[in-house]
Amino acid sequence: MAVVIDNADTAKFVIILISIAWAFVFGPWAIVTFLELILGFTLVNKLKKEN
Repeated sequence: MAVVIDNADTAKFVIILISIAWAFVFGPWAIVTFLELILGFTLVNKLKKEN
């Protein structure tokens, strides 16, 4: 299942919530998850701006 969030502020909030939830489940791996989500978010924003 995929959810598309168009609002950047909402997307950042969701990324933080996911990382916090992941911290309770996997501990330090939440940092890696956070970095991965932020990297993907940044990449998509840059690709959107180029088009």
